[in-house]
Amino acid sequence: MSYDRNFNNTLAIWTAFGGRGSILLPIPTLSWSKKYYNDFGYSQYGGVRQIDIYDNGNAQIAVYFAQTPYMSYYNKTTKRWTIANVPWWSHGKPDIVWAGDGVFLACIVGLANIIASFDGITWYNAGFCDGAKNEMICGAYDSSNNCGIVSWWYYKTPLYYSYDSLKERTEWTLVGADGVSVPAFRYLTAHKGTFFGITETSRQIARASPNSPGSWFTTIYEDLNQTTYMNIRSVGGKLFVMKYNYIDGKYHTRLCLLNDTGTEITETNLFNVGGLADNNIHNPNNIIWMKDWGKYAIFSEEMLYVSADGLYWEGTEQPGLKVIANDNFEGAIYIPGDGFYIRCTDYVYYAPY
Repeated sequence: MSYDRNFNNTLAIWTAFGGRGSILLPIPTLSWSKKYYNDFGYSQYGGVRQIDIYDNGNAQIAVYFAQTPYMSYYNKTTKRWTIANVPWWSHGKPDIVWAGDGVFLACIVGLANIIASFDGITWYNAGFCDGAKNEMICGAYDSSNNCGIVSWWYYKTPLYYSYDSLKERTEWTLVGADGVSVPAFRYLTAHKGTFFGITETSRQIARASPNSPGSWFTTIYEDLNQTTYMNIRSVGGKLFVMKYNYIDGKYHTRLCLLNDTGTEITETNLFNVGGLADNNIHNPNNIIWMKDWGKYAIFSEEMLYVSADGLYWEGTEQPGLKVIANDNFEGAIYIPGDGFYIRCTDYVYYAPY
């Protein structure tokens, strides 16, 4: 069943899917405004304006994508974004490759060191990847096993792992002596004691145990429809992924759930037909587990959807939550007692709640 944004009132969606789940009223209509780098305490550097926002479950940061020795974190005492001095960023642009399980993993763009933090204030040189080439693409961390992994975009050095303390600069281990024992990954996540990743083709999903991060098993294989996967992400105990097919000149995208072994995909009722830069797409990076509600929330163009189970979603319009063509919503967080933040290209949308 195709989903039409014009068919988005709560009762209509609930009825169309057989009355399954429960009506999630009321879904708030929020007041949206834009925040820029200066709202997070930064001074402009080299004309850069991009701000990325992340939440590791314990701490929230707003990262200015420029070479500057500062980091902005949300101070829960003062309830303000506060600048902390982080000398590592004077060496280059910071790129966060993992936020979750109480951990931030980052790199300095173009360098092979891994920088880690637990609170967004103090950052440690957590290790290095000897012989790594090109660019660090993604990472994940499983705190129950104290295991971190990072994937590089280069076919001979795709994956490194470590069980060492993130506060110590130790060498991370390359998987396999030849460096080609596992694929490169475009996306990684940790979910209930397992690592999951979307491989470099974007058409297969694989998993590994943190006890053996060098052994990966394909759980979803490439199909005849050339289904493509993006943005795999564990949120609130559920494993979400976006999939799309290119049909008759348009991208048919759908938000999906994976089971805990990554072997079965279930389609949700959130569906879009259009371009990949269309902000009506329901991106897993824009999903938030709202503990106070006991529900999931996801944002797209002028919409907030809520779900009790991650499968059936009901929506309310959000006037003003709109971007220009080819801009993207690429990450949302919620700070209790403060509000919602959604990353765009040169600014962050904010709504108090």
